[in-house]
Amino acid sequence: MATHMVINSEIALLEHRREFAILVQDRLDPGLFAFEANERLRMVFDLEMHLAFLGEAIRCDVSRIFVEYAIWTNQLLLSCGGNSLDFRACLLAMDAQLEESGRGAWVVVARHCLAEGLRQLDIAQPVSQSYLTSDNPHLMLANTFLNDCLNLRRGQALESIQNAIAGGTSVKEIYFHVITPVMHELGRLWHLNQITIGLEHYCTAVAQMVMSQLFPLLFDGSVKKKRLVSACVAGELHEIGARMVSDLFELHGWDTVFLGADVPVDSVVDVVIQHNANVVAISLTLCANLGAVSRLIAAVRARPECVKVKILVGGAAFNVDGSLWQRLGADGWAKDAQVAIALANSWSQQE
Repeated sequence: MATHMVINSEIALLEHRREFAILVQDRLDPGLFAFEANERLRMVFDLEMHLAFLGEAIRCDVSRIFVEYAIWTNQLLLSCGGNSLDFRACLLAMDAQLEESGRGAWVVVARHCLAEGLRQLDIAQPVSQSYLTSDNPHLMLANTFLNDCLNLRRGQALESIQNAIAGGTSVKEIYFHVITPVMHELGRLWHLNQITIGLEHYCTAVAQMVMSQLFPLLFDGSVKKKRLVSACVAGELHEIGARMVSDLFELHGWDTVFLGADVPVDSVVDVVIQHNANVVAISLTLCANLGAVSRLIAAVRARPECVKVKILVGGAAFNVDGSLWQRLGADGWAKDAQVAIALANSWSQQE
């Protein structure tokens, strides 16, 4: 394998990040990569992922994409007793390889982004505040549901939701005040090394079972003229948020098609056309997959059958910077389901 390569742009960096990562790894102590089955350390020292976030930060001209990722990754390392100097060594090795292999003005931007990420590691505060806050009107139910899930009491978790529905709690309230904050809290607990990824997946599966049981309550038998297709792009595996948004659209008078996680571009476009959709909603959690969103938006725009289709984006990735949706060419961005529904309804009224 070649020991040297030339990278002329951030796009080339994204396309060749595997080869570039190998060169970076050669600059580092092999002991850093002897993490065996440790899921957290595997993520901390995933050089390809680091380069994906860096490349997207430069491509989108939003340095915060990489800086927030660096902070999150460093805190993940600290949560499992690691040494922050090891992660810093990775970033410094990336910088050294960029200096050697990079050509063009983009390299200055990339190295500045790395420097800012390193600087923020010294001042950023670790994640600490729970997502189950006192202003939650269904805090007790959310805590009960979370505790049952964490203790592998699936039946009791489901029963608590069923009892709440029977007592008059709406599906919308369950989604907004129970499932959403509990999912965020699970992510926080995993990041702090308080639960395993296996337990987090179990809890997510229970939440999906709850949503499946609630799904029949979304339908009132009326004919729905507004049509939505929602999906997660190729490479994106976090689907529960997108599914909740789709369900809530259904509850608010939309005929929805939810495609799930990791959907190829052509498949999404085909369904948008088949469903004669008014809106396509794209959910994204990891900024490393922003390129896939760009490709999907471009594919929708390229089809004459989709000329009137509005493109709505959301998810944690777009919360990093309020201008990302515009940079990718979407028609709108929503920070949560309520905003998404209001925006989509305003578009339908303009037609």
